Amino acid sequence: MPNKRDFVRRKRKPLCFQRYIYPTLDKLTFPKAVFLYMLGGTLGTLWEIIFNLIKVHRYFDCSGSIFTPFNPVYGLGTIAIVLSLKRLRSPAEVFFGGALLGGVVEYVLSCFEEYVLGVRSWNYSTWPLNIDGRTTVPIMLFWGALCVGVMFLLYRPLDCFFERIPRRLFYGVAIFFFCVICVDMFFNAAAMFRYVARADDIEPLTAFGEWIDRTFPDSFMRQRFPSTKIG
Repeated sequence: MPNKRDFVRRKRKPLCFQRYIYPTLDKLTFPKAVFLYMLGGTLGTLWEIIFNLIKVHRYFDCSGSIFTPFNPVYGLGTIAIVLSLKRLRSPAEVFFGGALLGGVVEYVLSCFEEYVLGVRSWNYSTWPLNIDGRTTVPIMLFWGALCVGVMFLLYRPLDCFFERIPRRLFYGVAIFFFCVICVDMFFNAAAMFRYVARADDIEPLTAFGEWIDRTFPDSFMRQRFPSTKIG
């Protein structure tokens, strides 16, 4: 008669076979990172739109992007979460690690925006327990809960699904969307630099700068980046 130990061995056996068949299982490969960026960025955009509809009863385009629906903050945040927390197995570990990570990422991105781009997209100065207005403890707790959802409801189920996609197809589609994301980020940065420069009455020095001013004027930028504050 089989004992309990034999039953446990039989339950664990398929996991060993999975790792043998799918050698990149539980590894964040290039195509997985691209698709996680797109999915995290899209979900982040939807969350921001819903949040604004509830808070101010108005629709705002919250993608933080010119050509795509992928919000870069949420997209990069999703990759950072997976890279930093994928070795943690306990939801409690993921929650507290994610809360700390979310606060650090938000603080660093806020500093980058202010000192490199000259803008501020968020300011928590009026929130309790805020840190230089760049992040705050309640938001960090939200990041912790979000990390639990990302790891246990998004990344790990999708990881198995990604492993079943034919490798050449997966890499080919990922390279295409990676190029789209790079082009989008380039024009985002160029349009934002000119948006800030126009506020300081700085004329464009090149024909490309003039084209940026015509294509992405202040009215477009205010509509596309409604939460961005210059100065």
